[in-house]
Amino acid sequence: MTEETIFLDSSVFIAFFVNGIDPFRNLENFRLVTSTNVIEEVAYVLVKECARAETNIEKHYDLLHFLRNNPELVSKISKEVISDISAVLDAFNIFVFPPASFSEMFEVMLSYGLLPNDALIAATCKHYGIRKIATLMKILSG
Repeated sequence: MTEETIFLDSSVFIAFFVNGIDPFRNLENFRLVTSTNVIEEVAYVLVKECARAETNIEKHYDLLHFLRNNPELVSKISKEVISDISAVLDAFNIFVFPPASFSEMFEVMLSYGLLPNDALIAATCKHYGIRKIATLMKILSG
């Protein structure tokens, strides 16, 4: 039996790091892969979450403005975020592919009506012949 490959989207990593959910225990029998753009998105979210906790700035654009004007804080937070992401990639043997081309992304956007990042993930999976994507959806009520 060959090992089946599953592509991990950013929600899997965010659930692990931010929400304390361990989706990896359900994926032990699979070859796990992701792409550079997913790792970028996860790093971005984690840097923002850590900065929000440290500064108590809640508004998105206020936080981004603060971070752009405080690169030393971004560097400090990034060191921890990079370490955490690298540790998870290593611990679960997750391979990181380069993403598909922008033309492949555009094709998926037009064919399936997906937003750019979702289209890039789908195009990347198609490009590498990956047939399954692990994602976690959360419905918020409020």
